Amino acid sequence: MRVVAIFLVLMASGVATLAQPAQEEAAPTFAAGEVQKLLDGYAVVQAQEFLGLNEAQYSQFLPRLRALQDVRRRNEQERVRLLQELRRMTNGRGGGRGAQANDNDLRDRVRALRELQVQTLSDVQKAYDSIDQTLDVRQQARFRVFEQEIELRKLQLLMRARQANRANRPLANPR
Repeated sequence: MRVVAIFLVLMASGVATLAQPAQEEAAPTFAAGEVQKLLDGYAVVQAQEFLGLNEAQYSQFLPRLRALQDVRRRNEQERVRLLQELRRMTNGRGGGRGAQANDNDLRDRVRALRELQVQTLSDVQKAYDSIDQTLDVRQQARFRVFEQEIELRKLQLLMRARQANRANRPLANPR
Protein backbone atom coordinates (compact mmCIF):
# COMPACT_ATOMS: atom_id res chain seq x y z
CA MET A 1 0.00 0.00 0.00
CA ARG A 2 2.89 2.35 0.69
CA VAL A 3 4.15 1.83 -2.86
CA VAL A 4 0.70 2.70 -4.18
CA ALA A 5 0.57 5.87 -2.08
CA ILE A 6 4.03 6.95 -3.24
CA PHE A 7 3.10 6.28 -6.86
CA LEU A 8 -0.07 8.32 -6.58
CA VAL A 9 1.83 11.23 -5.03
CA LEU A 10 4.37 11.10 -7.84
CA MET A 11 1.61 11.01 -10.45
CA ALA A 12 -0.22 13.91 -8.83
CA SER A 13 2.91 16.01 -8.53
CA GLY A 14 3.84 15.26 -12.14
CA VAL A 15 0.43 16.33 -13.39
CA ALA A 16 0.44 19.39 -11.16
CA THR A 17 3.87 20.35 -12.44
CA LEU A 18 2.68 20.03 -16.03
CA ALA A 19 -0.31 22.22 -15.33
CA GLN A 20 1.62 25.02 -13.60
CA PRO A 21 3.03 27.93 -15.56
CA ALA A 22 6.79 28.13 -15.96
CA GLN A 23 8.47 29.65 -12.96
CA GLU A 24 12.10 30.23 -12.13
CA GLU A 25 12.95 26.56 -12.60
CA ALA A 26 11.97 24.66 -15.72
CA ALA A 27 9.42 21.93 -15.21
CA PRO A 28 10.96 18.46 -15.21
CA THR A 29 10.67 16.66 -18.49
CA PHE A 30 9.95 12.99 -18.88
CA ALA A 31 11.04 10.71 -21.67
CA ALA A 32 8.23 8.94 -23.51
CA GLY A 33 9.24 5.63 -21.93
CA GLU A 34 9.07 7.13 -18.44
CA VAL A 35 5.61 8.55 -19.09
CA GLN A 36 4.42 5.19 -20.41
CA LYS A 37 5.76 3.43 -17.31
CA LEU A 38 3.98 5.93 -15.06
CA LEU A 39 0.72 5.42 -16.92
CA ASP A 40 1.12 1.64 -16.86
CA GLY A 41 1.77 1.86 -13.13
CA TYR A 42 -1.34 3.99 -12.70
CA ALA A 43 -3.37 1.32 -14.51
CA VAL A 44 -1.97 -1.37 -12.23
CA VAL A 45 -2.89 0.64 -9.13
CA GLN A 46 -6.41 1.40 -10.33
CA ALA A 47 -7.23 -2.07 -11.68
CA GLN A 48 -7.78 -3.80 -8.34
CA GLU A 49 -10.41 -1.34 -7.20
CA PHE A 50 -12.10 -0.88 -10.60
CA LEU A 51 -12.41 -4.62 -11.19
CA GLY A 52 -13.23 -5.50 -7.58
CA LEU A 53 -10.42 -8.05 -7.34
CA ASN A 54 -9.76 -9.85 -4.09
CA GLU A 55 -6.14 -10.35 -3.01
CA ALA A 56 -5.89 -13.85 -4.48
CA GLN A 57 -7.22 -12.68 -7.86
CA TYR A 58 -5.02 -9.61 -7.84
CA SER A 59 -1.86 -11.62 -7.19
CA GLN A 60 -2.67 -13.73 -10.28
CA PHE A 61 -3.94 -10.79 -12.34
CA LEU A 62 -1.02 -8.41 -11.77
CA PRO A 63 1.76 -10.33 -13.59
CA ARG A 64 -0.62 -11.04 -16.46
CA LEU A 65 -1.55 -7.38 -16.81
CA ARG A 66 2.14 -6.47 -16.79
CA ALA A 67 2.74 -9.11 -19.47
CA LEU A 68 0.02 -7.51 -21.64
CA GLN A 69 1.58 -4.09 -21.13
CA ASP A 70 5.03 -5.47 -22.03
CA VAL A 71 3.72 -7.17 -25.18
CA ARG A 72 2.11 -3.94 -26.31
CA ARG A 73 5.19 -1.86 -25.54
CA ARG A 74 7.64 -4.23 -27.25
CA ASN A 75 5.50 -4.57 -30.35
CA GLU A 76 4.94 -0.81 -30.56
CA GLN A 77 8.68 -0.18 -30.30
CA GLU A 78 9.37 -2.65 -33.10
CA ARG A 79 6.58 -1.14 -35.23
CA VAL A 80 8.06 2.35 -34.78
CA ARG A 81 11.52 1.03 -35.66
CA LEU A 82 10.24 -0.56 -38.87
CA LEU A 83 8.31 2.57 -39.81
CA GLN A 84 11.42 4.71 -39.24
CA GLU A 85 13.35 2.41 -41.57
CA LEU A 86 10.62 2.76 -44.19
CA ARG A 87 10.65 6.54 -43.78
CA ARG A 88 14.41 6.66 -44.18
CA MET A 89 14.30 4.35 -47.20
CA THR A 90 11.55 6.31 -48.95
CA ASN A 91 13.12 9.73 -48.34
CA GLY A 92 15.99 9.01 -50.71
CA ARG A 93 18.47 8.77 -47.83
CA GLY A 94 18.44 4.99 -47.76
CA GLY A 95 21.80 4.49 -49.38
CA GLY A 96 23.27 4.41 -52.85
CA ARG A 97 21.82 1.14 -54.07
CA GLY A 98 19.99 0.78 -57.36
CA ALA A 99 16.21 1.04 -57.73
CA GLN A 100 15.69 -2.75 -57.83
CA ALA A 101 17.60 -3.29 -54.57
CA ASN A 102 15.61 -0.52 -52.92
CA ASP A 103 12.35 -2.10 -54.05
CA ASN A 104 13.46 -5.42 -52.61
CA ASP A 105 14.47 -3.77 -49.34
CA LEU A 106 11.16 -1.93 -49.20
CA ARG A 107 9.27 -5.14 -49.93
CA ASP A 108 11.16 -6.88 -47.10
CA ARG A 109 10.40 -4.09 -44.61
CA VAL A 110 6.71 -3.95 -45.59
CA ARG A 111 6.54 -7.74 -45.20
CA ALA A 112 8.24 -7.49 -41.78
CA LEU A 113 5.72 -4.84 -40.73
CA ARG A 114 2.82 -7.03 -41.87
CA GLU A 115 4.26 -10.04 -40.01
CA LEU A 116 4.69 -7.92 -36.90
CA GLN A 117 1.04 -6.86 -37.08
CA VAL A 118 -0.08 -10.49 -37.27
CA GLN A 119 2.26 -11.51 -34.44
CA THR A 120 1.09 -8.57 -32.32
CA LEU A 121 -2.55 -9.59 -32.68
CA SER A 122 -1.67 -13.13 -31.64
CA ASP A 123 0.49 -12.03 -28.68
CA VAL A 124 -2.12 -9.57 -27.41
CA GLN A 125 -4.89 -12.17 -27.72
CA LYS A 126 -2.82 -14.68 -25.72
CA ALA A 127 -2.25 -12.05 -23.05
CA TYR A 128 -5.99 -11.29 -22.88
CA ASP A 129 -6.77 -15.01 -22.65
CA SER A 130 -4.34 -15.30 -19.75
CA ILE A 131 -5.91 -12.33 -17.96
CA ASP A 132 -9.42 -13.65 -18.58
CA GLN A 133 -8.50 -16.90 -16.80
CA THR A 134 -8.17 -14.93 -13.55
CA LEU A 135 -11.44 -12.99 -13.93
CA ASP A 136 -15.11 -13.88 -13.90
CA VAL A 137 -17.19 -12.77 -16.89
CA ARG A 138 -18.34 -9.52 -15.24
CA GLN A 139 -14.74 -8.62 -14.39
CA GLN A 140 -13.69 -9.45 -17.95
CA ALA A 141 -16.26 -6.98 -19.25
CA ARG A 142 -15.21 -4.37 -16.70
CA PHE A 143 -11.56 -4.87 -17.67
CA ARG A 144 -12.38 -3.93 -21.28
CA VAL A 145 -14.21 -0.81 -20.04
CA PHE A 146 -11.32 -0.08 -17.65
CA GLU A 147 -8.80 -0.16 -20.49
CA GLN A 148 -10.88 2.32 -22.47
CA GLU A 149 -11.11 4.66 -19.47
CA ILE A 150 -7.35 4.46 -18.93
CA GLU A 151 -6.77 5.36 -22.59
CA LEU A 152 -9.09 8.35 -22.24
CA ARG A 153 -7.22 9.48 -19.13
CA LYS A 154 -3.92 9.18 -21.00
CA LEU A 155 -5.27 11.37 -23.79
CA GLN A 156 -6.56 13.92 -21.27
CA LEU A 157 -3.17 14.07 -19.56
CA LEU A 158 -1.43 14.52 -22.89
CA MET A 159 -3.82 17.30 -23.88
CA ARG A 160 -3.28 19.07 -20.55
CA ALA A 161 0.47 18.79 -20.91
CA ARG A 162 0.31 20.12 -24.47
CA GLN A 163 -1.88 23.04 -23.37
CA ALA A 164 0.49 23.80 -20.49
CA ASN A 165 3.45 23.74 -22.88
CA ARG A 166 1.69 26.14 -25.24
CA ALA A 167 0.81 28.48 -22.38
CA ASN A 168 4.43 28.46 -21.18
CA ARG A 169 5.95 28.99 -24.60
CA PRO A 170 7.20 32.55 -25.17
CA LEU A 171 5.75 34.43 -28.12
CA ALA A 172 7.90 34.40 -31.26
CA ASN A 173 7.68 38.15 -31.98
CA PRO A 174 6.48 40.03 -28.91
CA ARG A 175 5.69 43.66 -29.79
